[in-house]
Amino acid sequence: MYTSRCLLYSLLFLDEYTLDINEQGHKEMFNAVRERYFNDLESGNEIKVPAELQGIVNKQETCYMFKSEEVRQNVMYAFVTECLVEDSDLEFFLRMASKHVVSEYCRSWNYEKSDNEKCLYIPDKPKEMYDLFIDNLQVDILVHCFMSEKECHSNIRKRLNIPEEIFSWDIDARKRFVEISRGKRVEMFHARGMIVGCAGAGKTTLLENLKRVKRENEPEKTETTVGLDVHEDLFEIIDDKLEDFSTNEDELPVRGIHYESSHGKKLISMTDFAGQVAYYSCHQVYLSRRAFYLIVIDMSKDLKEKVCKHNVDRHNPKGSLFRAWRYKDYFHFWLQSIKTYCDEGNTHPTDLGTASQGVFHPVILVASHKDKQSWWKKRGSFFGQLNKCLSESQTLKELISPRRYFEVECPGKTLTNDQEEKIEEVRNCIVETVKQLPHWGEKIPLKWANLEEFLRMRKEEGVKVIKRQDLKANGEIDLSDDDDLNDALRFFHEIGQLIYFSEKEMKNVIVINVQWFVDGFKYIITDETHLARKDCNSTLIKAGKITGKEIEEVWRKVDSEKSYIHHKQDILPYLDKLGLMTKIQSKDNEAYDELYYIPSMNRIDLAKEYKEAINGGQKTSIILFHFKSYLPHFFFFRLVVKCLHKWKALNMEMFCKNAAFYKMDDAGHYIVIAVNKTSIQLQVFTPEKGMDLQTESAIEIRETVKSMIHEITQTFHRQTKYEIGYTCKDINITEEDEEFFLTEEEVKALKTETGKRRCPKHIMGKQIHDIDKNEILRFWWKEDTASSPRDNHQIINESE
Repeated sequence: MYTSRCLLYSLLFLDEYTLDINEQGHKEMFNAVRERYFNDLESGNEIKVPAELQGIVNKQETCYMFKSEEVRQNVMYAFVTECLVEDSDLEFFLRMASKHVVSEYCRSWNYEKSDNEKCLYIPDKPKEMYDLFIDNLQVDILVHCFMSEKECHSNIRKRLNIPEEIFSWDIDARKRFVEISRGKRVEMFHARGMIVGCAGAGKTTLLENLKRVKRENEPEKTETTVGLDVHEDLFEIIDDKLEDFSTNEDELPVRGIHYESSHGKKLISMTDFAGQVAYYSCHQVYLSRRAFYLIVIDMSKDLKEKVCKHNVDRHNPKGSLFRAWRYKDYFHFWLQSIKTYCDEGNTHPTDLGTASQGVFHPVILVASHKDKQSWWKKRGSFFGQLNKCLSESQTLKELISPRRYFEVECPGKTLTNDQEEKIEEVRNCIVETVKQLPHWGEKIPLKWANLEEFLRMRKEEGVKVIKRQDLKANGEIDLSDDDDLNDALRFFHEIGQLIYFSEKEMKNVIVINVQWFVDGFKYIITDETHLARKDCNSTLIKAGKITGKEIEEVWRKVDSEKSYIHHKQDILPYLDKLGLMTKIQSKDNEAYDELYYIPSMNRIDLAKEYKEAINGGQKTSIILFHFKSYLPHFFFFRLVVKCLHKWKALNMEMFCKNAAFYKMDDAGHYIVIAVNKTSIQLQVFTPEKGMDLQTESAIEIRETVKSMIHEITQTFHRQTKYEIGYTCKDINITEEDEEFFLTEEEVKALKTETGKRRCPKHIMGKQIHDIDKNEILRFWWKEDTASSPRDNHQIINESE
């Protein structure tokens, strides 16, 4: 009897529930089950099948399997009740059973099974149970229902070294990743650092000092970074030290993936960002959850001073949204930007030591120009002053730590020993930070790595853009299947290695030189101190417009190879997709063959007559998409471009730096989209009082804008939230609304018979005022079409 049960239970441990009595591995499994659960049975090298099992199992030559699924389910029930008594029994099963068996039966503790489903629940404590489950399934866990336990994704990623991006892919894409990973996977040790800060802060000087650049003893002014400079494979980690990386000509890499051909080197690339505000719209291309960040702050400048008072030759945001910003505002801006892009994958327990109880954030603060005047000494430490800039109610303080804070000098000449020691401290911090990045040492399929190596070599040969058909036809890459190639390109796009979108009009073109692409935009855009287009129409420049002819003229001046002219039709759709610029139709087109609009360069203020136009007809209240933590500055620019794809411009002269006007095809409904510090604002109005505003049209517009906003925010930190609501007071479009904001649920919940009642937000003194519920909700809401409250609390980048 015991022999029969031992054999039946052994079947539950084997692939396809099949035991071959002559297979050595199967004999070992039988003996392991015997030793664990039936230690009274005599061990041996032969498996004897009792005759009493003839009605329970089938035999095919030397193989035995269950006679039916019903029999298997009954045996599993008996096994669970008899054998899985203690935690150690379940641990044995998870460790020894085949991947196929564990996948079919095992479920997480919170799993809700369907009717008649047979499953074995894995307790979530102790943690080792889930670890054994993950270790058993390996990459196949990506297609298991265990993936619904989102809080376990981080542990899966760390145990199996799976790229974080894969977890947000749909089930079909994850299945393809599992299949392509059944071959060899290779480790990636490559990090990217981002040096950010205001113009003139010393970012480029810091990078040169990290590189140990030797200078003459006479100080010289560092040339201003224009746009951004990308330095690929600049540093190498050797014995936990940051060293300059150089290719040994005697060790030329053989054909193969980059990380193997570099002999397992651990490499770091750096991106030096321009501090000029004109280039901030480009940052969306590079700011990444995979990067680590060095924020450089000039500690000789009072944090409360306006930045435009200093370095006028390098930084002049006149007319832009940044015109009144102080140094503290830019410090806040960079931390918010990093917080937006660095998601939970970069916040995990570490021994590096931070301000937030051992939680790791990849931010290093470098206070530069220590050798200059110290205004802050009378007020305490400079780090303390930085800390005071951050509101207690925000989560930005957790990004900074005194253990990742350094004060350095920027002498512009060869460093002294003391100065070099400080720079060495920064280097050591970079090494420790990089080693704790979630993607450091992750594994990707060998075919993907071969693709990366192929693209790297093409890039070194000077190739800027590559065609999809050329990749499919390349036998060395072996990614001829469309879906597999899409997945690989999508992954390298998501980690910032290239630019690729799968839309039909763009999928055949892949930009493999990202800096070349950003430089192309850099040459087009303009501000008053960094003017690429000195001889073109100043009125157009101020309005953010440029002609196609002017674009070509700019590119000819800066590109002797004419690569931009050659690839113009390839890269313009990408510039449009990223919301950097778009082709427009306006009365100006009568004078120009092609006209393009660049929202980030618009310096036009919202004129009084435009506001009066809104009041000239019937209008809705202003509906707000209120971002509770942070509204990225380029967000509005991308939304403006998206809306131009959906609706015609009411008049391109009514496109301002913080508002844009559109019209529906029925010509009876005008739309204004605007931005302030915390909200995207939407209002619909008619051309004149005598025209009725249709609720159905207003709701359609609202849902369209809501969908656009959700799409734009898919690359953000998954905890970045916005709420839909209204203002309790009648304000003009673009005016700040934070202190007047009420969520839509709060407005709907107001109990009133007449529609009017006291505002629940302002209940004291002169603040007291009435609120008209009916007037606020009019046009935006119908009982049968209203979104549920859950729909109006959006979580960015929420997995499908």
